Amino acid sequence: LSANGRAWRTWDVATHRATGSGRVPAGTVTEAGASAHVLGVTEGDGGLRLWNTATRRWSAPELHDVGDIHFTGDGRSLLTTEGDRVRLRSVADGRSTFAARAPDAALTAVSSDGRTAAACSATGVHLWNTADSRPLQGTWRQDPGVCDTDTSVLALSGDRLAVATANGTGLRVWDTATGRRVADLQDTGAQSASFSPDGAFVATADGSELRVWRLTDPGAPVFRHALNNQHLYGGLDWDRDGRTLRYLESGTVHTLDLGAAVTHDWRSTALNDVGFSPDGRTYATTERTGDRYLFRLYDTSDGRLLHTFPAVPVPVSTDPALPTVPADTLPLMAFGPDGTRFAYGVSAPGREAVAQPFGVWDVRHGRSLATLDLPGAAVVSLALGPGGAHTLHAVRTSSIGQLADETWDFAHGRRTSVLTGVTGSHLAVSPDGGLLVGEGRIARLPSGRSTGRDLVQGDEIGALAFTADGSAVAVGDQTGRVHLWDGAVRHRTGILRNVFPAPVGTTPEGVAALAFSPDGRTLAVAGDAGSLQLWDVGTQQPLSSGPLTTPGEAVTSLAFSPDGGTLFAGSAHVPLQRYTVDPERARTRVCARTGNAELTRAQWRTYVPDAPYRRIC
Repeated sequence: LSANGRAWRTWDVATHRATGSGRVPAGTVTEAGASAHVLGVTEGDGGLRLWNTATRRWSAPELHDVGDIHFTGDGRSLLTTEGDRVRLRSVADGRSTFAARAPDAALTAVSSDGRTAAACSATGVHLWNTADSRPLQGTWRQDPGVCDTDTSVLALSGDRLAVATANGTGLRVWDTATGRRVADLQDTGAQSASFSPDGAFVATADGSELRVWRLTDPGAPVFRHALNNQHLYGGLDWDRDGRTLRYLESGTVHTLDLGAAVTHDWRSTALNDVGFSPDGRTYATTERTGDRYLFRLYDTSDGRLLHTFPAVPVPVSTDPALPTVPADTLPLMAFGPDGTRFAYGVSAPGREAVAQPFGVWDVRHGRSLATLDLPGAAVVSLALGPGGAHTLHAVRTSSIGQLADETWDFAHGRRTSVLTGVTGSHLAVSPDGGLLVGEGRIARLPSGRSTGRDLVQGDEIGALAFTADGSAVAVGDQTGRVHLWDGAVRHRTGILRNVFPAPVGTTPEGVAALAFSPDGRTLAVAGDAGSLQLWDVGTQQPLSSGPLTTPGEAVTSLAFSPDGGTLFAGSAHVPLQRYTVDPERARTRVCARTGNAELTRAQWRTYVPDAPYRRIC
């Protein structure tokens, strides 16, 4: 709805079509109900009247001494502040259906169905069931100072309440049915907030950014959108589908597809680990139940389960005085450089193990190749050689923290070498098996001769990845930068600057996963707070103005499909995420969203000024 004095017009946001227009007999249009069927009109004396655009008549008597006005989502009622009281009135005739004292109420809110009303004042938050005027009790009453005149956010859904705390610590969310607080969000500057239709997410906005938070995992936002000095009018509005968010800015409606950020594939229980094969054909998961781990293999093309391995028990400590704690054990798995081999097992860092078996699986033929028992010091990292070799690298840590990499011939069950220099929690083997890269050192195989390399300029490594042909290697660090090296790891060829969004909090986002496209021209970079980027390796420039949309948690593994047209990403709660990165398929999807509408030449000059005009759809 747009209004200019007494004149109003309505628009269909999806089709961009004007759907209605008219005038009101007197006053100024200041509010709109659902679908703009009823308008709130403020008159010169400060009174409020309701105008029905369908019947073109006033639908209720004039209201006086009115403060805040909120229409319910169904358009049947509106909540007002009138003097020292809050009232819920029928839109049809203005009749009061609920009233309660709320002196000095700085903010008010009403649920979409009108069943719950809220008021925020210096004495705290007050909630009522509007059907029987019964005050609702909850832990929000235990914090009377949660809101005052400086509070800028009070949001209410069917069973969710959000308040921006007066002390500036963030946004607090309560379940109105149980009365318990369900989340504290580190969103100190929120100026507006809105819950998703199912109450699982809340969207917030301040002067610089729009953010979406998952209430069951509120540590970091699952979606971020820079506002670039835009000023929001009317707050944030969710579509009924729960994945589309809109806001109004300077006469323009902006529509955001939240996509993977609000995916329904989110698992309630996190997996312990997720890993993709370098060829993108297979992915593996592991989860602990009690004192056992289950490892599974899946097909990335359709998510089909390929194999469930026998449950692997946690290792038994050799020292009865230091028993193994299942929650402190470490599941390990690794694919070979060509994706045809898979190794898996479980260790107990800080313990000497009676037995520590690791299995090696032939992915292509679906059969076991070997089981290798490595009793003693805990294994903290695994790496496999290429398919033609029978090489397993296992980094061990002693009880005093010393690391050593053992190389095993798993086909014959014998150790072939010990490398004391190439160690750490991140290992990568070149596609030809001739190079092993670890934390700050590289080893030439099979000789085992190692050389020191400061791969990330003194920072801690977060991820390693080779190109499919072994001509280059990427190393990500915990500051968010990626260092590019030649395939022999002799010369640094570039550094990709950190373009992860500024963190919400104080901890910078580190690189958690890397993957090259099959042709080596594109590098996918994922962060431990859920950011996902694509980079052009040749120009060392990002391929988009911002990150891809993810479920918002650490992305622990990445891989491209064999044709390079799809990027797969995995995280603890959403193990398989797909992103179309093929330009032609992306063009088709964009054109479908716009109804195959072409940009005009004027629009092209505005949005694509650095390229000559051409028809896209």
